[in-house]
Amino acid sequence: MFPSKKPPLNDQLGSLDNLYFDFTSPPYQNVLKASDFQLEDQDYKKESPFASLRIVKDFASRSRKLKGEKIHTPNESRKLSTIERIRMAGLLFIDSSSKVDETSNPSHPFPASTSGLSDDEAKDIDLLLTLLASADKTGQRQFDEATELIELCSKTCSNEGTPVERLVYYFSEAIREKINRETGKEASGGLQRMRVFDFQKAVMSVDASILAFHKKVPLSQVCQFSAINTLLEHVRRARHIHIIDLEIRSGMQYTLMMQAIASRSEWQLKHLKITAIGTRSESKIKDTCNHLAEFAQSMNIPFSYKIVMVEDMLDFNIDLLELDRHEKVAVYSSVSLSNLIVKPNRLEHLMQEIRKINPCITIVSEVEANHTSLVFVNRFIDALFFYGALFDSISICLADDDLNRKVAESVYYDYSIRNIVAAEGDDRTIRHTGINVWRRFFDRFGMVEIELSSESLNEAKLLIDNFSCGNCCTIRADGRCLIVSWNGVPIFSVSAWKFI
Repeated sequence: MFPSKKPPLNDQLGSLDNLYFDFTSPPYQNVLKASDFQLEDQDYKKESPFASLRIVKDFASRSRKLKGEKIHTPNESRKLSTIERIRMAGLLFIDSSSKVDETSNPSHPFPASTSGLSDDEAKDIDLLLTLLASADKTGQRQFDEATELIELCSKTCSNEGTPVERLVYYFSEAIREKINRETGKEASGGLQRMRVFDFQKAVMSVDASILAFHKKVPLSQVCQFSAINTLLEHVRRARHIHIIDLEIRSGMQYTLMMQAIASRSEWQLKHLKITAIGTRSESKIKDTCNHLAEFAQSMNIPFSYKIVMVEDMLDFNIDLLELDRHEKVAVYSSVSLSNLIVKPNRLEHLMQEIRKINPCITIVSEVEANHTSLVFVNRFIDALFFYGALFDSISICLADDDLNRKVAESVYYDYSIRNIVAAEGDDRTIRHTGINVWRRFFDRFGMVEIELSSESLNEAKLLIDNFSCGNCCTIRADGRCLIVSWNGVPIFSVSAWKFI
């Protein structure tokens, strides 16, 4: 079952600075260390959203006690965000865990009152409680009970509902797929489709919607802005610049770079070259590079590009890059290294080749989450918080009927959630991990982390202020890197590295 019973919720809310979710019960002591990308046990307990669960005072003041007493506050009209609803559901689940075993009716597994909440908040939290219970039962391999709870979720959630309803819909379907796989009911169904589905190709094919999404939600823009600012600081005033991009996608970051170069009249740039590395979607990469060439021409920047396609990353080598000794070379990696975690020999090979290049700077932007745990419930909870934050950002920055929201959720997030929750072994290709794990990994290749400038951080904050939803997006320094969060949940990290 879920962690050991905590004190009553009303006692917990009275001690906000010491509120933690306790992953100390036996089922959570078996986090296996299968590779360098598996967090140590103490790292997981420190970084998991439930392991370090804290409820802010405004949220706590609007919460209700289990006995049903409503706590009044001058900010009664503020709605709980998606993340706050998940946190409250987590607290209630812990407090109610001992009561679940006493409840024989699966349609009312949580007897606690939800007075003091609005109707939609209470409904969402009840739905999340049912989802958490189904994940708990699945982790215990009690698949019949888990299936009953999933059916309850299906009656009240859909991919067209509220942010929480949509979130629960995708996660409950992922649990259903996992149960089918574990019980052999869908051996050639969902996960077979997952094997043949080319996620990276699908993302490239919906560029228009993804770009529109990124324009309205600040998370990616902040990462790109900080990364390019840092890169420019290390190639400043170079006459010949060569950037090796490990997965170029839309190339939006280079339009920012070109604008910055063009605005500096003292910068006598003779040539900007981008080499785009790819293993799929060559035509899309070419479209991106052609667009960048047109943009560079409009900015009077001498520009060229080269596309290096390899069937397998093991085929990549330095000789494919056409390096020039007069060039200042930089490497840019945006959420590309984590795609190779499931193929560690290829990731090792790529890093060895990059080391041979010896770039002046390597910029790495990655998802800041732990989706690598072999323990199902640990992985499930981390994913629920992470994608809960993304659904929260969509609900605030995009209208609920926005086509771009639907594309992002149904193509991008749906596959990611199903892969993280339902797949195991080599089928589980999405294995995001946090900056501390990357630090240990890069250290093996003789890389040292370079501090991002205070100017870069300040300008990133100014960019956030331009968004109406900017109060939900925050940045902070973690050592020498930048962490971009949404409503307190880390989403991305941006870091800079040099070889020694």
